[in-house]
Amino acid sequence: MIAAVMTAPLLGGFLTLALPGEALAATQAKCSLDIKLDWGRGVVASTCTMIIGPQVKGAKMVNHHRSVLSCDDIRGQGNQHDIRVKLYGPWKPVGQTSTVKCPIRSSVAGVSQETN
Repeated sequence: MIAAVMTAPLLGGFLTLALPGEALAATQAKCSLDIKLDWGRGVVASTCTMIIGPQVKGAKMVNHHRSVLSCDDIRGQGNQHDIRVKLYGPWKPVGQTSTVKCPIRSSVAGVSQETN
């Protein structure tokens, strides 16, 4: 009984320390995409940089971002055909880069960026 009474305040203290980290608000960021070829394969990198200060035109509130790449994957030997493949980069926080690359024997069909 005494142990339960002693651990309750400690547990409550840890929970209050954990909650502010979980409830972080979105930060104002300016996001961009960088598209290039790496040995003929399309690569897209999504970056978001934090903006400190008043609201800036073109900036949006962002928690995480990722790059999205649509590729036309060439399949088949004699009767070749394209299959549209959509690839997603990993979710990254503001300040880090999310990168995704098309598979071999494919061409870039479109790029975009997702934020939340």
